[in-house]
Parts: sequence; C-alpha cells; structure tokens
Amino acid sequence: MRLASPTPLERLGRLSRNLGIDLFVKRDDLFAVSGGGNKARKLQYMVRDAEQKGCDALVTTGGTQSNQARVAAILAASKGWRCELVLHGDPEELRHPSGNLLLMTLAGASVTIVPMDSVGEQLDHAVERLSSEGRNPMLLPGRGYCQAGGLAYVNAVQELLEQCSGSGWRPDYILLASGTGTTQSGLLAGLDRHGVPAKVIGISISRPNPRGAAEVEASYTRLAEHLGLAADIGKVHVRDEWTRGGYQRHSAEDFETIAAVAKTEALYLDPTYTAKAFTALLQMARNGEIERGSRVLFWHTGGLLNLLSSMPLERGAASELPADQAI
Repeated sequence: MRLASPTPLERLGRLSRNLGIDLFVKRDDLFAVSGGGNKARKLQYMVRDAEQKGCDALVTTGGTQSNQARVAAILAASKGWRCELVLHGDPEELRHPSGNLLLMTLAGASVTIVPMDSVGEQLDHAVERLSSEGRNPMLLPGRGYCQAGGLAYVNAVQELLEQCSGSGWRPDYILLASGTGTTQSGLLAGLDRHGVPAKVIGISISRPNPRGAAEVEASYTRLAEHLGLAADIGKVHVRDEWTRGGYQRHSAEDFETIAAVAKTEALYLDPTYTAKAFTALLQMARNGEIERGSRVLFWHTGGLLNLLSSMPLERGAASELPADQAI
C-alpha cells in the first residue's frame, strides 16, 4: 500500500498578529482520503498491516459519525474488500444518513447500529460471519487505539521536521485535540526520537483527568518501549477544561470559535474535536499561558464531516463578527 503524501503546513498570519504568537497549522484535515483527518493517517498504517497479513475485509466500530468507520469504509472500497461497521447511536439515522454515515453507506459498507452495550458481541458476530464466508477479516480497534496508529504519528513528526527544514522554524508548543491518546503519544515519541523539545498539549475532548492523562501516559510508554526510547511521563500534558461534559458534546463558545476561525483564516473546525482544542489555544494565548512570541503549531486532526452533520451555527454567531478581523 502506497502511503499518502505529506499534508500541508501553513502559517495563520492574521491569527498570529492578533494573538501575538507565531501560529502554524498542520493540515491533517486535508489528508488524502475523503474527509481527511487523523484517523485517515492512522488507518493507512493499520490497513497496510492488514494487507501484509493477507486480510480482505475490515471490521470496526464507533459512533454513527465516526471518522474511523468512514475511513475504514473508504479504504475497504478502494481495495475491493468487504467492510462491516458496528456503530452505536440512533438507528433512525440510517433513514437519512449525513456526514460520515453518508460516506460509509456510499462506500458500500454494511452498517449495523446497536446499543453501546451490544457493540462487542456484534463485532464478534461480524468477524465470525466474514470468516465463515471464506474471508480473512481484520478487526480494527476503535478510534485507532493501537501501536500502528501511534507509529503513524511518530512518522508524522519526521514529516513535519522535513517541512520545517531550511526555514529555521520549529514549534515551542504543539496543541491538538486528544481522544484515546494515540495521536498525542505518537507525537511525543516522535519528538523524543528526533530530540525536539516542543511541549505537546493535548486538549481532552471527552475524558476528564486523571483518566485522560493516564491513557496518554500508557500509550506513550508502550510506544517508547517499542521504539527503544525512554518515555518521560513528565512530558504528558492533558487539559480537561474544555470537554463540555463528554464526547460529541459542545457549547456555544465552540461554535463561536468555529465561526471566528473560519472568517479569519478560512480554516474549518468541528464541535466534536478541533473547536474544543482551538478554543483552548485562544484562551491560553490570551491569558499568557502560551507566551507572546511563542512558535505554536495547531495539529488539525480533521472533523469537517462532523461539522456538516452537527447542529447549525448558533443564530448570529458568524454574522456578528467584524468582516475584516474576526479574532
């Protein structure tokens, strides 16, 4: 399987001036699979493993707007493989699918929506059913929570450094939305491997601490051991002030951030993941936690389809922003 080309690294000039920092964004939202995102970067490594093991079908889970399930469906279709998705949520969504769910169905995946407590049993049934048909399925862990997913972001650090070479620019801070922790742990291990002292701050999108930080610490430790590196748990920074009460929950402030960043930089965020992280970045820059003049990288982990399937922007949130300077 040929791995996708690097995603763009772009400077956000207006926001840099307005916040007093030197702000860049790593555009994994433009990763070369329809809908992009960090799950696309992770799953290309996981599917490459599946190919090497002779697999010809994928099975995975997530919510009805799961980015991982969408990417699994697309990659399976591109190879002519079967794809079985066991999702949790409202079965009525299949009547009028939107966002990620629409792309899953268009890609030909078999979609079953069940209560959360039935997911494990139904995944086992899907694997057994495909095996009984003579196929060799691979069960992909939810949200890319595996070593291959972490290694994708270890290698993403090398991609970033190659893009920075010659410019003299390297980040002092890297901020990202943090879910299961494999993206953040991969970045930490990648920075360790290259001796780059940037501070990585994961903004938890659902899990409060200490659980949120503990998940990243465990993933980082396993990944560092695999790479022959010494994990420094003191480097794990997970902030939980912006979880909004859990996964897929959001606030009016998140939609204000979405509207403001879109108007200022034509950069689109989503309420499930990246708006929470970018709201944190804005607040930390304004209150001085991120010092003026700092070189800051926002790692955009995707989510456009989550935005398109979510509730509309609050009435007036976008229109009230000044046309020439939204932030």
